[in-house]
Amino acid sequence: MKGIVLGRLVAVAFTIACLSTCGGGSPSTPTPGASTPAQQVRTVIGNADFTLRAGSATFKAIDNPPIGMMDVTVEWGSASNPIDVYATDGRSPGFPNLQAGQCTVLARAEGTGKPKRLTFSNPAANAVYNFWLYNAGTTTESGALEIGITTNGPVTVASPTPLPGGGTADPRDNLPPGPITQAKVAVRSIDTGGFNYRDPTQDGDGNWVVHPGEFVVFDFSQRNGAGEKCKWINPPEWNVSDEDGIVEVKGSSQPFLLRVDILHKGYFEVTGEIDGIKANVLPVVSVSQGQ
Repeated sequence: MKGIVLGRLVAVAFTIACLSTCGGGSPSTPTPGASTPAQQVRTVIGNADFTLRAGSATFKAIDNPPIGMMDVTVEWGSASNPIDVYATDGRSPGFPNLQAGQCTVLARAEGTGKPKRLTFSNPAANAVYNFWLYNAGTTTESGALEIGITTNGPVTVASPTPLPGGGTADPRDNLPPGPITQAKVAVRSIDTGGFNYRDPTQDGDGNWVVHPGEFVVFDFSQRNGAGEKCKWINPPEWNVSDEDGIVEVKGSSQPFLLRVDILHKGYFEVTGEIDGIKANVLPVVSVSQGQ
């Protein structure tokens, strides 16, 4: 077998203004020691349009959302095509794994009825979530996904620390400690040409579907025993099993991203390893448009 070995952060910043009201004709005097409860603010942190064939699935990933109550709303065209919605932690490698009970499902909405809505709490920083959509109907369906979070007061987002002479601090500086216990590869984006992107989808056999002529980016992520994205020692090594020369690997300045052109039809697999921890194997099939 011919192989190729090669050696994601939602930032939400907003401010709120608090206005006090006056009673009678004069301002009220604050009570010493009294504090004003934090105002709850909902902010949209992710949205996406989607098109799904019957029996196929797609997902949107959200990295490092603020602590708060997350909500998900999914709307689509025909109620005769149920769209099932699931929220999982970021370790879920694919929808067949979810169906087989191998993923941690935080919330779900299945069956008929639309729109679908989910809510769940994000209690800690450095979390990563996948939001899965599955077309349980009989025909292709299109719709939209919105992800929001409600927080107590404003969110403070730290900016990268500049280094003398340019550049920024080590990207590991603000991550929780390792060691790494889990590694995952996933499809990050698919460019159909001219920076026109489509949703990654899986077929009924669990293969990620690509087409000749597309530009695909795969993402590598690592987590510690608590499920947090964590510090690493050495960057990942990618491995592409490609007996038929389906992909052409492109250069990348980011070791956690694998960039490839899809040259023709066929099957290949993508996996990798970091600090001695092997990632899942990602099965990919390249087929003609409309197939």
